[in-house]
Amino acid sequence: MMFCSHLAPEKYLFDHLQEVVQYSQAHGDMQLSKIHAIIGYAHDFGKYTTFFQDRLYGRKDWGEYSHHGYLSALFGVYVWKSFLNDDNFVIPICIFSTILSHHGDLKPFSSKEYLPANFRKIEPFETVGLKVKILEEQRRNMVQHLDVIANDYEKIGWDHIVQGFLTQETSFQDILCFLRDKVDDFKFESDEKAYFIHHLLYSSLIAADKMSAARIVPVQDRKLSFESLALQKENMLKERNPGNLDTIRTQIFDQVQVKIAEVYNQGKFFSITSPTGTGKTFTGFFAAKKLQELLGGPHKIIYALPFTSIIDQNYQVIADLHTAVQDFKNNENLYLLKHHHLSNAEYKNEAEDYRRDQAELLIENWDSGIVVTTFVQLLQTMIGQRNRMLKKYHVLSRSIILLDEVQAIPVEYYSLVNYVFEKMTALYDCRIILMTATKPVFFDRTIELLDHHEYYFKQLHRTCLQPKLTKITVEEFCNIFVEKWDAERSYLIVANTINQSLEIYQRIKNQLGQKALYYLSTNIIPLQRRAILKEVENRLKEGEKIILVATQVVEAGVDVDFDIVVRDIAPVDSIIQCAGRCNRNAGDNCGLVQVVWMTDHNGRSFGSKIYGSSMIHAARTALESLGAVIPESEYGQLVNLYYEKIKAKISVDQSDMLIEAIKTMDFDSEKGVGTFSLIDDQREYIDLFVEWDEKAGVLLSQIEDVLKVNDDIQRRNKLKDIGKKMRQYIISVPSAFAVRHEARLIGYQTLYILDQGNVGHYYDPVTGLKRNDDFDMQCY
Repeated sequence: MMFCSHLAPEKYLFDHLQEVVQYSQAHGDMQLSKIHAIIGYAHDFGKYTTFFQDRLYGRKDWGEYSHHGYLSALFGVYVWKSFLNDDNFVIPICIFSTILSHHGDLKPFSSKEYLPANFRKIEPFETVGLKVKILEEQRRNMVQHLDVIANDYEKIGWDHIVQGFLTQETSFQDILCFLRDKVDDFKFESDEKAYFIHHLLYSSLIAADKMSAARIVPVQDRKLSFESLALQKENMLKERNPGNLDTIRTQIFDQVQVKIAEVYNQGKFFSITSPTGTGKTFTGFFAAKKLQELLGGPHKIIYALPFTSIIDQNYQVIADLHTAVQDFKNNENLYLLKHHHLSNAEYKNEAEDYRRDQAELLIENWDSGIVVTTFVQLLQTMIGQRNRMLKKYHVLSRSIILLDEVQAIPVEYYSLVNYVFEKMTALYDCRIILMTATKPVFFDRTIELLDHHEYYFKQLHRTCLQPKLTKITVEEFCNIFVEKWDAERSYLIVANTINQSLEIYQRIKNQLGQKALYYLSTNIIPLQRRAILKEVENRLKEGEKIILVATQVVEAGVDVDFDIVVRDIAPVDSIIQCAGRCNRNAGDNCGLVQVVWMTDHNGRSFGSKIYGSSMIHAARTALESLGAVIPESEYGQLVNLYYEKIKAKISVDQSDMLIEAIKTMDFDSEKGVGTFSLIDDQREYIDLFVEWDEKAGVLLSQIEDVLKVNDDIQRRNKLKDIGKKMRQYIISVPSAFAVRHEARLIGYQTLYILDQGNVGHYYDPVTGLKRNDDFDMQCY
């Protein structure tokens, strides 16, 4: 009898097991090579039942009898006991959990659903007791063709182990009780390395398993030398017009490169603290390249940024450094790729023409020399239990991780992220470089690569902050603004909430009737936002004096330069980000950034609604302590004051809870590691599709047609393509605004649609969705 692991075409089961071992050992930890082999050869052992084979070929679905994960997990632990049995309680737990969950998100493996309550015996009424009955049926089934299974495993000398596992009547009970005993030991003698060992084993398995199933031969990363990239950098800079900041940028770049060579072997956790606009992309990337060459070995460079909106431009900068090499043009993604939830599923490698699903897998596995990605992708891989995220975890073990604008991580997670960074650098051959102009005091145990960075802050006089922190209403603010408005200057006004921004825009429009008045927020569909932003950028570059009323969407990745910026009070790092939209080219005059304190009709700060009262109080206290005008040379001092205030006030409960979940390997999605998310779970918000134009209507028709496609892979790929296009017409709105529109069931999901016939009534072409109620919304 022939046993297969996958179809289309048929793949012989033991061939699949051998490939998974080969791939996982290549990607995993050499010190865990034997464990990778045990997991790889055991992970699909349960597919040797005719129950599974019948389901695979579509002959019959035997329900739970055709499941293979639980049986395979017990077999993996049995093999470990046979070969490597010792007092280690971490490894058998990791083997069990890794195999148990390799076809889905991590399960709470230590629960009574999978292990008995007592390490001495299994009660028949327990959930596990019922599972053992299914296991016994699977065993009886496998014994009928034991010779075939033993012959396969004889190739690696495991035939006697297979025979023992399948013929000993108490093998299942013995292993389950043994595991309960080990889990109890773990609870009393917690090992903080366990989580990190587990995730490396799990990631190596699921990545290898998916590669083998997709018939993908692992690719070999490629990289260019520091010298060749540095030469291209010089050529690129020669083509640019010299600017006022070029001398400072060169000094910072050179000092960081010298320092990394001096200290690269003195630690694994570095930082580059330099002012905004001083070339951190080049400086950080080349520091990572220098570190890569000094360390030797196969270290990837992972460049993480807080927002998808700024990934494209940073990616392009790095891509431009490679374009002088012809091989890069032919094999771009072997050198460099970008990965976020909107990435195109294309993988350029001249040796292979990948299907959509294969390309997507290579991208999600981070199979490239350099990866440009988001904080969400990076941190929810480091901390989490989702299969799709964790299949690239093993990449982190031999990588150089750059985090640009690290202060964008939510403050309640600072201590959590710091804990994970420190553990990973201690256990793995990875390095971390934090890049920021406003390094939080929580990350204070790094080796700073820019000595005397305070000097560079003091050299800059591009902007100054002018705090005006007396409470004013939106109406009062607009009256003052209109009174002092100068037609010879351009203005950016940044609000904290959408309703606040809409009121500001409408009042200024009513009073000034200004034609060069623009509005930008997530109240407008992404398709229009891009067009508005492009028009604003072009008019500013032409020297026109316009007014833009916006929300936080302008804080990063937006190439605009205003004469005056007005920012409603927010965290200090957010205010400084806004200051970066003023006098960007370091003109002769100091750009003015006014910080105001706007409140609603109840006297509550708009900033407090978004960021919480503690952070706004800390920002206000820090700003007021430095006087009526704060020059850019004092921004470093301002940041330090702010973070000291935050450190004293911010709650670390969320971080502490997640650190404890990591230490105890609690993979529960409701109370354990699975609760970590950088994206706010705004359950009161719903996606609304705005049928703005004919193309939007066509997309709705297309998605209905695609759902009728029978081929699973083809349907999934087409849905992803259409989904990305549809996102250009989707805004997230309070549920009260969504439910008044058509709710259409598309597949298994409900999509709220503002149809073309009602767009004119409910959607303004300038300001977006019309709001009649008092709702506020963050803009991330």
